Amino acid sequence: MTQLQLRTPSRLHFGLLGWGPHFPRQFGGVGLMIDAPGIGLTAEPASSWQAEGPLADRALRVAERLVTAGVELPSARIVVRHAPQEHVGLGVGTQLSLGVARLLLRMAGHHEPSAATLAALCGRGLRSGVGLHGFGRGGLIVDGGRRTDDGIPPLLAHLDFPPEWKVLVILPEPHAGLHGAAEVQAFAQLPPIPVDEADRLCRLVLMGLMPAVLERDLPTFGMALAELQERVGRCFAPAQGGIFARPELTGIVKGLESEGLHGAGQSSWGPTLYAFSNESDGRRSQILDALRERFSLPEGSAFWTSVSERGAILKAADGG
Repeated sequence: MTQLQLRTPSRLHFGLLGWGPHFPRQFGGVGLMIDAPGIGLTAEPASSWQAEGPLADRALRVAERLVTAGVELPSARIVVRHAPQEHVGLGVGTQLSLGVARLLLRMAGHHEPSAATLAALCGRGLRSGVGLHGFGRGGLIVDGGRRTDDGIPPLLAHLDFPPEWKVLVILPEPHAGLHGAAEVQAFAQLPPIPVDEADRLCRLVLMGLMPAVLERDLPTFGMALAELQERVGRCFAPAQGGIFARPELTGIVKGLESEGLHGAGQSSWGPTLYAFSNESDGRRSQILDALRERFSLPEGSAFWTSVSERGAILKAADGG
């Protein structure tokens, strides 16, 4: 069998919509799949299981999990060609896990496993379904939260994003957001979100973000997203110390807004920041240069990208 290649998008998470014992469904959320930085993977038959590249150990654990679950797989050499740092708000764990599983299942002859199948095999989608559903679809994703502890959040909406809306991504100096046991503990200690606050968040998504995307109304989209971010950030402040993960991120967000960008905010637990623009290439380049100088951003830590229109792309190495 020839080598298989897969490239996944990265995920921006705009916010969860509700949690607490008074809600029949937990979490729910909205987010966006973007082309860069993404994850690049290859897999090919081998005499024994092997993994190379960044996050290679994690990729190998995905393979081991599938085999332990009873999936018959041929031994393979997995190479992680490129991947961003974990736990910075880009959904790396979910995209890597689903990507490795997708490659190995294709090698075993399973062509189109469902999102639910991939999630169950990889143990993903326990809180957010954005990265899970976005892996196969791209675009803007809204999920309905899980009904049971082990349920998969259903996909409520998938919208194509206006291609002229470009996404600025800023990766501040390495600083992992909450994850693993610390994240579980944080959710256990967070106070339940008030019903009226959850109602407002849902309204911002249903009557703000979604119609603005369909009508290509970037200012309205940005206003709805900025309010969503502020309200979600206040709910998470007891766990992260403020609306954003670090005090200096507040200044950067304000700087993004002062440059005329829309919908500036923090993805998940951060520290990744984002904002949107429909300006020309030249104007976006000027904005990027100004931000790099103003906030002393290292080379490669801030860049423009596009929204992923297709989700993960799998193909044979020869282009087939």
